Amino acid sequence: MPAPAASRWPAWLRRWPLGPYAGPYLLLLTLLVVLLPEAGYPADTWLWARWAEYSRAHGLGNVYALHGNNYNPLYHYLLALFGQLEGSAAAIQAHWYRLKLLTLPFDVAGALLAASLARTDRRRFLASLVLLLSPAYLYNTLIWGQVDAIYTGFVFGAAWLALRGRLVGSGVCFVLALNAKLQALIFLPPLLLLWAPLGLAAPRRLPGAVLAAVLTQGLVLAPFIWGGERSYLPELLRINRQAVGYYPFLSMKAFNWWQLTATGNLMTRLDTDLWHGMTYRHWGMLLFLGAATGVLLPLLGHTVGRVWRRRPADAPLVLLTMALVPLVFCFFNTQMHERYWHSALLFLAAYAFTSGRYALLALVSVAYLLNLEAVMNHLRLPAALLTPEPIAALFGLSIALGTWQLYRRARHVVSRREA
Repeated sequence: MPAPAASRWPAWLRRWPLGPYAGPYLLLLTLLVVLLPEAGYPADTWLWARWAEYSRAHGLGNVYALHGNNYNPLYHYLLALFGQLEGSAAAIQAHWYRLKLLTLPFDVAGALLAASLARTDRRRFLASLVLLLSPAYLYNTLIWGQVDAIYTGFVFGAAWLALRGRLVGSGVCFVLALNAKLQALIFLPPLLLLWAPLGLAAPRRLPGAVLAAVLTQGLVLAPFIWGGERSYLPELLRINRQAVGYYPFLSMKAFNWWQLTATGNLMTRLDTDLWHGMTYRHWGMLLFLGAATGVLLPLLGHTVGRVWRRRPADAPLVLLTMALVPLVFCFFNTQMHERYWHSALLFLAAYAFTSGRYALLALVSVAYLLNLEAVMNHLRLPAALLTPEPIAALFGLSIALGTWQLYRRARHVVSRREA
């Protein structure tokens, strides 16, 4: 009797996600490419095309000479590649939507990494489809044309590698995430709690991890320091210093706490105005710090226990913590864009795949999709579904439910450890 077709494949091809699932993945990706929508947020897509053309004409190292360039360097590598592939200013303008194809691999990689945490090949395949067929997960890239999937993918990669004890790779991924978007900085506290037991268990790895991170940062910055007509390092430092306060308003269309507590047009109301004796901005920071402390406490306790008893990290606890961090960041702070919820979705999916609890993923997916659609109106959903206050309440409910599940998981981990 002949051997089954799958068993005749080389061993490396039989490993997930290749082997028997390569065909369905190829079909899905082909459909995404063929059906790639030409939709996009005009203010953003105009900038992408302008920056890509400037890089093509003047070189990647000079792109920060362009006035209004306020993005960290990593995305400019993709824009420069896009400009070279298109070959002319006219082609860049005509085919700007193809730039999404350079962000889409980060969506796919994030979904596959999250799904890899499931137990069997079949479950991993089905788990990956939960994200790759999710309108909420793909909307940011395919409809909006934004790039939050890039830093999200690298942050998730940093957590995924840390859970596997790969300190060097985790640090490098986090450096790349910061070079994609400074917003990745909010994930540093939970990552430090993941890295601490790894460094204490093998102190000799720390210098190598620090060196790898420094070298990665140097390589990313090199074209902008030495590859242009002059060093643009001062511009890069200024961009990151001015990240807070760039849009000094209560909300940049994120439906959050301020939709439930403030009145008027939040996009024109300055967050430097006073509210109960403090500025809205300071209230937002205070509420965020309080909520983030509450979210991080179970992971802190878990980390102390890991150091004391040399136990592996509890993946669901880690993943749920890292999902709640961007949720409370976006919910309480002022100046928040509707896209800032994005990173929570990938971590919630991974939490669902490892814990079997999908309610939070479903709840945040609905709220996030509605918040994005309220701005883009691409799906033409009924206006009644896009009311800010109910969507903000969904995010608030998600944070409350997620925090309850987090502390419940922490108690379960402690009881299991003491059994």
